[in-house]
Amino acid sequence: GCKLLARTILGEPLVLYRTAAGEPVALLDRCPHRLLPLSKGERRGDLIECGYHGLTFDPQGRCVRIPGQSVIPDAAHVRRYPAVEHMGMVWVWPGDPAKADRAKLFDQLPQWQMAQAPGAKWAWFPGPLTYVKANYQLLCENLVDPQHVAFAHKRTLGSPAMVDIPIESKQIGDTLLVTRWTPDSPASPILQRYGKWPGHVDRWQYYWCYPPHVAVVDFGAGPPGMPRTEEGRDANVRVFSAHFMTPETEEATHYFWFILRNFGVGDEAVNRDMVEQVVMTFNEDKEILEAIQESERAPFVQERVKIAIDGGTMRLRRVVERMIAAEQAEGEAARAATA
Repeated sequence: GCKLLARTILGEPLVLYRTAAGEPVALLDRCPHRLLPLSKGERRGDLIECGYHGLTFDPQGRCVRIPGQSVIPDAAHVRRYPAVEHMGMVWVWPGDPAKADRAKLFDQLPQWQMAQAPGAKWAWFPGPLTYVKANYQLLCENLVDPQHVAFAHKRTLGSPAMVDIPIESKQIGDTLLVTRWTPDSPASPILQRYGKWPGHVDRWQYYWCYPPHVAVVDFGAGPPGMPRTEEGRDANVRVFSAHFMTPETEEATHYFWFILRNFGVGDEAVNRDMVEQVVMTFNEDKEILEAIQESERAPFVQERVKIAIDGGTMRLRRVVERMIAAEQAEGEAARAATA
């Protein structure tokens, strides 16, 4: 709580910390005097003291002290970004502060709320932050792409039986859903560790994507012929992995994630084991996505081939392009109105 954390988001340098009351604070990480990052300074209670000449700023970004003078210039302030805590993470709004709306935060996973209650049948645990040197959209597209699992994740999530099973993709408003059921086949290694089935299983993968940057994967397995319903999945080994992609720059992403599961609740050993398994999976993705990002600098391919499994990723591109265009048009209209 007492440390200053420097983090770049959308190309903007931020300093993050908590007040004594636990409230998250996000300020521009620049002293307006000589531009030393404030993260190089020190906490003084709820204030930040610049490490160069001692200018001191409050959680609103206002300069409240300049050693050696009593008058504080109007320009002595830093930008404050609205920040709130939600689902175990701090969310920062980098746009117009007047448009910061808590109701717009992702809140589509009731199992997360259920896991916070005493005696819950769901276990929640966050994983370590993953840093990926790739554009956030490459990460999001990877999360509406069940086909890569059989090839990139042979040791953890994949199994050969999945390869030729068709993938269904649909759109509900701006939300994308890509699904695949793999009937009567061996469980993937990561699920077999916990289900310990004696024979074949039915498996599911539901990839939900909430553009532009949140994805939830609902996956699991049960006995062959199990009901393909919410209740059927709940009655068997079920896992949700939730992914939150925060762009650092055009070519790098802070990848926040957590896991929910309906087995081994309260078992720290299962927590540790699952984190290890999921980190192994993410490292497989990271290696591929960073190599693709590097290749995008010099593609050496004139035209990229589209194949049947690209339905989800193509939909995602179109939705994000539309969201960006709408936001830019709104900004242009606002500038025109004030001109």
